[in-house]
Amino acid sequence: MPGGFDSHSLPPNLTTGVMTPTSQTLLDVVLIGGGHAHVEVLRSAAMAPVPGVRLTVVARDTVTPYSGMLPGYLAGIYSHAEAHIDLRPLCARAGARLIHAPATGLDPEARIVTFAGRPPLRFDVAMIDIGSTPVVADIEGAERALPVKPVDLFLDRWMAVEDAVLASDGPWHLTVVGGGAGGAEVCLGLANRVRERLSAEGDDPTRVRAALVTDGDTLLPRHNPGARRRMADAMTRDSVAVHLERHVARVAEDHVLCVDGTEIPVDTTVLVTGAAAPGWLRDTGLALDDGGFIAVDRFLRSHSHVNVFAAGDVAGFTEQPLVKNGVYAVRQGPLLARQLRNIAAGRPLEPFIPQHRTMALISTGRQHAIGSWGSLAFDGDWAWRWKDRIDRVWMEKYQQLPAIPEMDDTPMRCGGCGAKVPARILQRALERLDLPSRSEVITGLEAPDDAAVIAPPPGQVAVQTVDQFPAFVDDPWVFGRIAAVHALSDVHAMGAAPVAALALVGLLPGTPDAMEDDLVQMIEGVLSILRVEDCALVGGHTTGSERASLGLTVTGFADPDRLVRKSGLKAGDALILTRPLGTGTLFAADMRGKAESAWIEAAVAAMQRSNGPAADVFLEHGIHAMTDITGFGLAGHLHEMLAASGVAAAITLGVLPVYPGARALLSRGIASTLHPGNVAALEGLLDPGTIDPIVFDPQTAGGLLAGIPANRAEACITALHEAGDTDAVVIGHIVDDADSMITIRD
Repeated sequence: MPGGFDSHSLPPNLTTGVMTPTSQTLLDVVLIGGGHAHVEVLRSAAMAPVPGVRLTVVARDTVTPYSGMLPGYLAGIYSHAEAHIDLRPLCARAGARLIHAPATGLDPEARIVTFAGRPPLRFDVAMIDIGSTPVVADIEGAERALPVKPVDLFLDRWMAVEDAVLASDGPWHLTVVGGGAGGAEVCLGLANRVRERLSAEGDDPTRVRAALVTDGDTLLPRHNPGARRRMADAMTRDSVAVHLERHVARVAEDHVLCVDGTEIPVDTTVLVTGAAAPGWLRDTGLALDDGGFIAVDRFLRSHSHVNVFAAGDVAGFTEQPLVKNGVYAVRQGPLLARQLRNIAAGRPLEPFIPQHRTMALISTGRQHAIGSWGSLAFDGDWAWRWKDRIDRVWMEKYQQLPAIPEMDDTPMRCGGCGAKVPARILQRALERLDLPSRSEVITGLEAPDDAAVIAPPPGQVAVQTVDQFPAFVDDPWVFGRIAAVHALSDVHAMGAAPVAALALVGLLPGTPDAMEDDLVQMIEGVLSILRVEDCALVGGHTTGSERASLGLTVTGFADPDRLVRKSGLKAGDALILTRPLGTGTLFAADMRGKAESAWIEAAVAAMQRSNGPAADVFLEHGIHAMTDITGFGLAGHLHEMLAASGVAAAITLGVLPVYPGARALLSRGIASTLHPGNVAALEGLLDPGTIDPIVFDPQTAGGLLAGIPANRAEACITALHEAGDTDAVVIGHIVDDADSMITIRD
């Protein structure tokens, strides 16, 4: 397969590590995980793109913690932003797609990554850096404890624990299981963090009772005696009870039970035990080492599959045993970045040569650190400052990124029907899809013809709409879902039920397999929405494009007497908006690598939710008029409703729901290219008083705006919240006369 790694395209030389590319230049490289090695691969690509390579990152979480600063973050010394790397702007600068979904499996023979609830993703080369999980196999009741890895899941759960501690009274027992450097750092960091928060609240910090349990006969078993003594002193100084040679057998609700019968009281148990491999690796067919980790050779390449690489904790480096810590992942990152370039250029791979001895700087939960290097041990505040400087310098490489360069001119592709996607690609993609249908569809994709044929039921009218736009998110499946929600909204806004849809797809050029996979991902995203809506996909058109795009023509049916229009607003009506504003500025910032992942994720989650349930609620509450908020922004679409109804509106600025980050971005001058046109279109028509730029922000997959009788507004809002539109709110009222058609109030 062109661009692949099977025996027909990239035959490996296992002695030299040479991989010879074919005449096809496009390689699909999927980075599974956002670990320390992979962020360096992305940074390298951001500094100098890799010709002929398309990078895709698959990550369970889009913000990844740096292990070196994690103890300081747990202790409250670093902020979340200081101790984490946001993958989204890093991917944007690297030109990499970001798939925010946890991988659940990998088939190296079929060359696909699998997920729960969405189609698999193909690759030519896979690189895996997903870390490890604590060993819990022999601990009964381990599900009651908090494993420190995966770190992002631990942090989510820890916040709830911390809040519970602050709300409690009396002693609170924290027990950390694991006596290595990680366990010691986590124990001291968490204990100090909670104590400092209690002190800040005027509470008694001494009610935090911390304990560390280890089956070893000493703390820090991999370090020298001097470092061990210093850590023991730190535990004593911070009133941490250390239980040596105690193997935990069971975690109960209020205690941990050790094999020797010792019971240690607990309210929260944290596991920082030895590293275990993620369980799904067992089903991949990859060669694994005795611990279940991916067995890799000196090139960090799988022993069994030459198109799979692994780094960090998940890699079992068979050349020599390596400790499972972030140091080696950090050091493997630059090599992995070079391996990618070597593969693309057909050069020999380079071996990984681990350091014979590494320096360890171990946090004690305060701005104090213990150093260990061979037989040398030291500690002090100065050691913390040294560690802090090293960590900040490393993080700066991934947080202070170069500006996204201007796009180079690309060769012109054929236009007209010469730009169509080849029939074989389309046929194979359709064979992979489960296509829903309806009885009203006479001719559709089950028996394709030149056009679809749909028969409306007697007494109903057809409601048709069309929408199309270029891709603005990396994930083609998510893009398909958002495009479907956006296109269906016009039908919902008129009180109709969607019945059939036609798709118009623009695909980026690439290998046949890459184009087929992109098409399947995009259309499967569309279908995941259409199935819920009981709407059939009856046909469409595909074309090659310099930018991926997707459009849908949707046909719905409705009783003509029940159609809802933009006109019909009446004085006294309450105006209800169902969804926040701000997608225009958010995605304008995202394209420039200036949006935080949390902002984009909040918007993307809402944009994948259909407006159908909200439309049904409005229909049940005596709606007078309705529209959906899209490209012209709240002000533009409200103006259309008011002009059609011959009334005016008073909007309350302070209640407008807005996505996180949107106002901050607008204040920095980051706006959609359509924003100035929206402002100009309403010049002189708005109250010249306080005008919030958010009302001009163009929306994609925006919410519904509806006018209903004021006496039914409260019940309607309650019903909307119960239906899932938790941001729905009354934003103003309709008035008979006003100095301006739209008056905005604080």
